[in-house]
Amino acid sequence: MGVMGKTLPFPRIFRRREAPALHSEAGRDSSSAQTVQIKAQMLKGYYNDRLIDGQERVRLDRGWRANLIVEGCNRLLAALMKGQPDLGGILYLAVGEGRKEWDGAVPHPQPATTRLSTEILRRPIAAEDIIFLDSAGQPSATPTGRLQISIELTLADFPANGLQPVREFGLFGGNATAEANSGLMINHVIHPRIDISDGLTLRRTLRLDFSHHAAREKIPGLGAGLPVRSIDGVGEFYGQALASAGVNTLGDFLTIDPQAVPDIVPGVKLLEFRAKARMVMGLTVGLTTFAALSHLSISQLLTENPQTLAAMPGTFTITADMVTELQEELMPLQVALDDQQLQQMTLGSLVNTS
Repeated sequence: MGVMGKTLPFPRIFRRREAPALHSEAGRDSSSAQTVQIKAQMLKGYYNDRLIDGQERVRLDRGWRANLIVEGCNRLLAALMKGQPDLGGILYLAVGEGRKEWDGAVPHPQPATTRLSTEILRRPIAAEDIIFLDSAGQPSATPTGRLQISIELTLADFPANGLQPVREFGLFGGNATAEANSGLMINHVIHPRIDISDGLTLRRTLRLDFSHHAAREKIPGLGAGLPVRSIDGVGEFYGQALASAGVNTLGDFLTIDPQAVPDIVPGVKLLEFRAKARMVMGLTVGLTTFAALSHLSISQLLTENPQTLAAMPGTFTITADMVTELQEELMPLQVALDDQQLQQMTLGSLVNTS
């Protein structure tokens, strides 16, 4: 659908369908769930599942994906900081069969979830299963803000014979034991079904990031230094008229005296241009998170498949879901700026024009 005469890229899903709560604590309202999600921004989780056969061939690799850090993690972190006795950190990985109806539509986990839907396996996490990672994603001998947990699962780990479908998993800590559903849940993942059969190994890697995701980076006046002609619809004609009134950049729209603009620029057009300038300068982008994509043009970021972008070199902490969210945040640029500017401007240069 066109917006102000422009052709938008292939539409993306901007609002995710709400999924039913899974084993949520009673009495939680929507504001409580939002609070949990805001707190969870202090800690980000990612995982990668690879199914390997006996000849070390990769039969399945869905790439790095984000997972939900649940409310139990906040309680566990607070307890550990207090020095609460008899509580541990990451102790177990629980795996669940989930529900068959999830094969039709995978639901979204909920922040107040406390256990898996159908837990069928609980694997202890040994000290050697957890390592520190540096900023480049490499093992570190000294403590850092990133952890990696690596686990391998085969059919022999499960009670089933012949084939074992799995659809969910979660980390548990605190007072967790080998008993199913015990302890404090740290994260929760519901994923498309994976069938573990004889001769196949599921290599599951999880990463927890306490570092640069702690706060979203806000940059006031983003793109304020962009030339006024970068606004869609301004062009050479209106650009000269605006320049005569001292409007040369997007930031100049903030201090413009509308009466000083020549009548050749209709009032409705001036309002349109100012609104578009505010759309650009009102953007908030977490630059540290997407540093590996800063060299790409805005046009590329808006039109490329999120999974393709998430698989680029140096993007080990960037998932397809995160790229989709970035595309949503940048979409006002598609409305406000002309096509040539979108193709020339990179994410990094957008910030440098602030």
